[in-house]
Amino acid sequence: MLDLIGYAAGFFLMWSFLPQVIKTATTRTTEGLSVSMLVITLISGGLYEIYAYLLGLTPVVIMNGIFVLTVSIQLVMTLMINRSSGEQE
Repeated sequence: MLDLIGYAAGFFLMWSFLPQVIKTATTRTTEGLSVSMLVITLISGGLYEIYAYLLGLTPVVIMNGIFVLTVSIQLVMTLMINRSSGEQE
C-alpha cells in the first residue's frame, strides 16, 4: 500500500508538467516560462533522486526519475526555442 501511494504521488507530479511539455511541443512557444524555474526544479528532482536511492525508496526513484526526464525535456525545448527565436528570460 505504501508503494502504491509513492507511485501515485510520482505520477501526479510528472503529470503536473506534462501539459506544459505538450503545449511547448505543439505551439513552439515558451512565452511566460521561466528557465530559472525549470533549472531549480531539475536540481530539486535530482537531489530527491539521490535521497530516494540512498534510502532504497524504489517507487520514488522510478517516478521521480520520470519527472526529472519530463522537466529535462521541457528545459531542452525551452532553451532550443529561446535560442532560435532570440528570446531572453
